[in-house]
Amino acid sequence: MIVAAAIPSGVVAQFGGGNDVETVRLNRIGRYATGEALGGAEIVAFHAPRNRLFVVNSGAGQVEVLDLTEPSSPTQAGVLNASDLVGAESDVVSSVGGTNSVDIDDTLVAAAIEAEPATADGAVAFYDPSTLEFVNAVSVGPLPDKVTIGPDGNYVVVANEGEPSGSTDPAGSVSVIDVSSSARDASVETATFTDFDGQEAALREEGVHLVSSGAGEAVASTVIEPEYVTVAPGGERAFVSIQENNAIATIDLTSATVERIDGLGFKHFSLPGNELDTSDVDGSSFQNWPIHGMYQPDAIDTYEVGGDTFVVTANEGDAKDFEVSVLKNLELDPAGFDLSENAYVDSVEELKSPENLGNMEVNEAAMAEFANGENGYTDIYAIGGRSFSVWQVEDDGLRLAFDSGSRFERTFAERYPGGHVNVVESGPETESVELGVVGDRTFAFVGQEKGSGIATYDVTSPENPEYVQMNVNRDYSVSEDDLAAAAEANPRSDEPARAGDFAPEGVYFVPASESPIRNPLVCVGFETSGTVGVFEVTPVTDTS
Repeated sequence: MIVAAAIPSGVVAQFGGGNDVETVRLNRIGRYATGEALGGAEIVAFHAPRNRLFVVNSGAGQVEVLDLTEPSSPTQAGVLNASDLVGAESDVVSSVGGTNSVDIDDTLVAAAIEAEPATADGAVAFYDPSTLEFVNAVSVGPLPDKVTIGPDGNYVVVANEGEPSGSTDPAGSVSVIDVSSSARDASVETATFTDFDGQEAALREEGVHLVSSGAGEAVASTVIEPEYVTVAPGGERAFVSIQENNAIATIDLTSATVERIDGLGFKHFSLPGNELDTSDVDGSSFQNWPIHGMYQPDAIDTYEVGGDTFVVTANEGDAKDFEVSVLKNLELDPAGFDLSENAYVDSVEELKSPENLGNMEVNEAAMAEFANGENGYTDIYAIGGRSFSVWQVEDDGLRLAFDSGSRFERTFAERYPGGHVNVVESGPETESVELGVVGDRTFAFVGQEKGSGIATYDVTSPENPEYVQMNVNRDYSVSEDDLAAAAEANPRSDEPARAGDFAPEGVYFVPASESPIRNPLVCVGFETSGTVGVFEVTPVTDTS
């Protein structure tokens, strides 16, 4: 943990319980096709008073509003042209780009909107969820990504990713928008990472990945890129995934400052339970290998158990183009690898063969950062953790309470061998995670981008989550390349919808108290196919 300032965190609330529930079952009961491939359905958010689902359709440059009064038959109830409205009715952004994210509560819609170019300051715009009328917009940092409304409605928090483009590399930041009076009177404070400049070496010791695409040394405030925001149940702290940097930042919302940065360290694929399939030439084969995985979470969520706070992470992994290499093309230092007890290879040359690790994509920039020996690289660093994890928030940092290990890949390979061949090089790319309380139990609904599955885990006990179910609706004979070609030939092609649901990007849990039917719902935006899936969550009270 690297601390910027000693700011006490707020008191967080306990999730409530209810009737005894043993487990749940998910069943897809509704589906909606936007008609837009490659970005047609991304982040989703539900407005309970009107039974409306707001869906970011970046392919069409709009937010689609779906009527879920009958969840089995979603219909379009309207379109929110968020970017157009900001450009026409507000001067906070001189040139408006696309809408990246949306969140909602009973009285407010918040949309994160990037500028054109994306390296300029973006905006968060507010709308009335019933009339869809524009309310206000405020300026935030470059490339605002995930926007989140806190549980008490006082703060709207957005991760400003600040991705580089060309020679411009804007600083990443987190904007905290105070809407406690009203959205019309919103005020903005932006938390930056400048207090960590000069602490790069200490951050790396904690497993934070900091590299620059330029010739100079990496400066923390410039290369840190916030990705996703979740607000703790008490509403006074936010946790922000810094995906490419393999870290999580804690934001004090009352002061709009970065409280600390926690590096997530590395997952050791050499340990039992962390086997992975690394080769696309030998069928399904799970083995332990001398590989370090950076967790690099995308979506995160948070909950409390017995007074302790836990952060749940979807360990997708991500890297900039200049960081990625194929292992067979790299020099490995023979002295850096003890293969005496390895059951599969005796030398680094064998390690680099296609049937072993040779075709695997790795983060060469991380290898140069953490493992650059005199005669080649002394360690291998993979992209992502191929899993989801539960981290306990402690006074001195984050403690790994649970990781799903190789369970996602193994389950997927057993049930969908035809799809498994598509995920070998990168793993399932765990993209999204959402927590939901059903009865007296808490469940994590985890989306896997490459495999397109939705996995359900019971995380009531953070140290011992239990696998429940995996849902997949996809024709694996149709590849993502096929969909890309169809979309290029005809952006409104129905091919993605006919091929099933590809790449869950956003997941939203609707509790029973807000659901239009008696059971909770899980709503999923599938990015590549441009479809929305509506799942009924059925409580199971007796598994005997």
